[in-house]
Amino acid sequence: MDSNALNRVWVQQAQLDAQRGVIECRMCRRPSGLDETITLWRNGVLVFALCDRCATSHDINLRSTDSGLEVRGRPRTPLVVRGMSAGGDVDVRRA
Repeated sequence: MDSNALNRVWVQQAQLDAQRGVIECRMCRRPSGLDETITLWRNGVLVFALCDRCATSHDINLRSTDSGLEVRGRPRTPLVVRGMSAGGDVDVRRA
């Protein structure tokens, strides 16, 4: 399935979920209540949803393009990788 088809499926499912008061975050894919999300609607269709958790930990840039909407997210904190050793476990977490 290409990215356009995946987007259409997400929009269809998001419309159904929004009617139930639940939405899936486009970044972390976790379901959240509509009162815990930032949503972008265009012509009555939900085109983007972001949970409060992702919104507080990322800088989000939305830009309209000829082919649709471009969304870019950048974490506000660096990703720290600890415990890098041969054959050992790796601990990855946000600073």
